[in-house]
Amino acid sequence: MSLTDALSKLGQVLPAVRKPVDKPTLNQKLLWSIVGVVVYLLMSSVPLYGIQSTSLSNFLLEQVIFASTAGTLAQLGIGPIITAGLIMQILVGSKLLNLNLNDEEDKAKFTEAQKGLAFLFILLESFLFGFALTRASGLGNFNIPLIVAGQLIVATYLILLLDELIQKGWGLGSGVSLFILAGTMKIIFWYMFGIVNVQSQNLPVGFFPSLVTTVIDHGNLLTLIVNTTKPFQPDLVGLITTIGLIFLIIWLTSINVQIPITSQKLRGIRRTIPLNFLYVSSIPVIFVSVLGADIELFSSLTSYVSSSASSVLNAIQSAFIFPPPNTTIPHSVYAVVEDPIGALIYTAVFIVLGILFGIVWVEVSGLDPATQAQNLVDAGIEIPGMRSNPKMIEAVLAKYIYPLAFFSSLIVSVIAVGATLLGVYGTGVGILLAVSIAMQYYSLLAYERSIEMYPLLKRLIGE
Repeated sequence: MSLTDALSKLGQVLPAVRKPVDKPTLNQKLLWSIVGVVVYLLMSSVPLYGIQSTSLSNFLLEQVIFASTAGTLAQLGIGPIITAGLIMQILVGSKLLNLNLNDEEDKAKFTEAQKGLAFLFILLESFLFGFALTRASGLGNFNIPLIVAGQLIVATYLILLLDELIQKGWGLGSGVSLFILAGTMKIIFWYMFGIVNVQSQNLPVGFFPSLVTTVIDHGNLLTLIVNTTKPFQPDLVGLITTIGLIFLIIWLTSINVQIPITSQKLRGIRRTIPLNFLYVSSIPVIFVSVLGADIELFSSLTSYVSSSASSVLNAIQSAFIFPPPNTTIPHSVYAVVEDPIGALIYTAVFIVLGILFGIVWVEVSGLDPATQAQNLVDAGIEIPGMRSNPKMIEAVLAKYIYPLAFFSSLIVSVIAVGATLLGVYGTGVGILLAVSIAMQYYSLLAYERSIEMYPLLKRLIGE
C-alpha cells in the first residue's frame, strides 16, 4: 500500500461532514457560513484549560496565516490544514504523486489523503504544544500536557470539520478562506478601535481610542502620526497605508492580459482568454510567511528542549520577521530608522524567496505553459494563425506566463514588504489575503445570486 493510499484510508475512517442531498439556497449557505465563522471566533476566545494565557504568544504574521489565537482553543488555527494542503499540492504538481485531479476517483483520493495528512499534523502539533505550553507555565504534572493536547486535537479537528462543512456545499467558498478573512478583519478592527491591550495576542489599544485619549489629556498628537516608542502601537501612517493598500490591490487584481483565441466548435468566432496580472495571486507571500511562521513556531517550541537549536532557529527567524521579535522596536516606519540593516535583510530575503516560490508554484501547480496549452487543446481552443499543436501553443503562452509569474511575484512581495515597513494594520500579507478573499466572495455571491434569479442558467451550466 502506497503512502497516498494509507493517508486516504485514514481520511476515510475519520468523522466527516456529508454533502447536502439537495443544493441549499443562497440564504442557507450564508447562514451556515456565518455559523462557521461564529464558532471559529468563539473558539479563538475560549482559553485552554491548564495553561496561563501568557505562556506562549504568537506574532501577528502567525495569527494571520494560520488564523490562530495564542492560548485559546484556536491555538493551532488552520495551520495543519494549510500545511497538509500545500504539501499535497506540491507533491501532485511535481508528479511525485501520480494523481490526476481531473479524474473524479483520483480527486476523491487526493481529498481524503489531504484530510488524513492534516489529522497527522494536528496530532503532532497538539502534543508539541501541550508539552511546550505546560513547560512555559511551570507545570510539572504529566497529565496536564495530555489534557492540553487533547483540547487542541478536538478543537483543531472541529475547525477542520467546519472547513469541510463549508467546502462540501453547505456554505460559500472555503472555510479556510473565511477564517483567514475573519482573523485579519479582527486584527484590523482591534488596531482601529481596540480599547484594551491584549498582550498574548500582541493587540494594542486602537488608533482612534488613543486619539481620543490624547486629545482629552491634551497630549502630543505628533506621537500618533508616527509611532516611535511602543511595539505594535498603530499610528496614522499605518492607517493611511492600510486604506491605500486596499485600493491598490483591488486595482491590480482588476488588470488582465488578454490572449486571442478561437474555438474549433465555433469557427469564425474570436474571443480572448484573460490572464490576471497578479498571475500567482498571493501564493508567494503565503509560502514565505508560512515558512517564517513555522520557523518562529519551532523556535519557540525548541527553546524548552534545546537552547542551542533554539538560538540557531532564532537567527534564521530574524530574517523573516521585522521588526525583530522580543524587542522594543516600534512596528511602524520608524523601525527602519531604528534597524536599517534588519529592514534591508528582511526585504531582500522576502522578495527573493517570494519570486522563487512564485516561479516554482507556477511549475508545480499546473499553471505552467505546457499544462495550460494542453488544457486549451483538449477544450478545442486554438490561437489564431497557429496549428492546434500543444508545443506551438506552449511557446506562445510561455511569452505571457513566465513574465507574469516573475513580475506578479515581485509585485506582491514588494507590497507585503512595503506594507510591513510602513506599519500597516493586520500586516501586508494579511491585507493581501483579506482583499483577495473578499473579492472572490463578491464574485461568488454575484454568481449564486444570478443562479437563483435566473433558473435557466442552471441548465446552461449543467447544474
